[in-house]
Amino acid sequence: MSQIAQIILETLQNNGICTKVLNKTALSGGCLNDAFKLSTDTGNVFVKTNSGSNSRLMFEGESESLNAIHEAVPGFAPKPLCFGTLPNEGAFIVTTYIRLSTSNSASIQILFARKLAEMHSSQSPNGKFGFPVMTMCGITEQDNTWEVDWPTFYKERRLRPILEKCLQNNPGDSELRRLGEIVIDKVVDHIMKDIEIKPVLIHGDLWSGNWGVNLDANEPVIYDPSSCYGHNEYELGILTMFGSPGSEFFREYHKYHPRQEPYFEQRQELYQLYHYLNHYYLFGGGYQRSAISIMRRLCDLV
Repeated sequence: MSQIAQIILETLQNNGICTKVLNKTALSGGCLNDAFKLSTDTGNVFVKTNSGSNSRLMFEGESESLNAIHEAVPGFAPKPLCFGTLPNEGAFIVTTYIRLSTSNSASIQILFARKLAEMHSSQSPNGKFGFPVMTMCGITEQDNTWEVDWPTFYKERRLRPILEKCLQNNPGDSELRRLGEIVIDKVVDHIMKDIEIKPVLIHGDLWSGNWGVNLDANEPVIYDPSSCYGHNEYELGILTMFGSPGSEFFREYHKYHPRQEPYFEQRQELYQLYHYLNHYYLFGGGYQRSAISIMRRLCDLV
């Protein structure tokens, strides 16, 4: 048995999850992690490992996020079982194992909307915006220090840090700097001033690759979260960026959380902006053009 396998087994044993591993099956872990199913003497578990220097921070944030989601809507996300450190700064997380599929059926879309709406009704324990621990969106660290209002949180904990990271990589991008400062200093407050914003639990990175269908229960599940207590509309921004749910989903979701006007569509672009900037920071290329286009349209509002 490898050193990594031995560390994971000992952690499972110390947490009373199992006493021995019977089989290991490699699975897809996305572009960041290695993943596998462990068959144990008490059933199957799902394991992800990462060798990055901030991987323990990432999995701690994911564990706290999954815990919050599982408590708010039982069965809507895998249950975290344990996480730990590996040699050479790596880390791992263990969760319940769920057999996954994808589905675009109207019934699944409607159920997905209802469960997400229920999660978006779970409010912050202290009435503030933020989260108890740092989380990561991809490999980007997210400071979730509590704020009393959402515009301040979104500006200072999301937009400004990612804008600064983009400019560190691209110090000559003067247009990005100019437009970004206008969006942060003027646009955010302008398009949020006439609506009610409650600090509710959000997944934080809910694109199409981070939700699926539990084959055994035939119900939607979400995973790989980077949660915080924030504006429910923030969730919808990335949800429509890379493979959007269908119209059935939105009709059902808005029964529970109606669109707030004015500027609903503009806020969707504002929330997508964070993710385009994050992709620009991580991958470069055409994401800069998408971010600039959004910022120009938003700056026209002020």
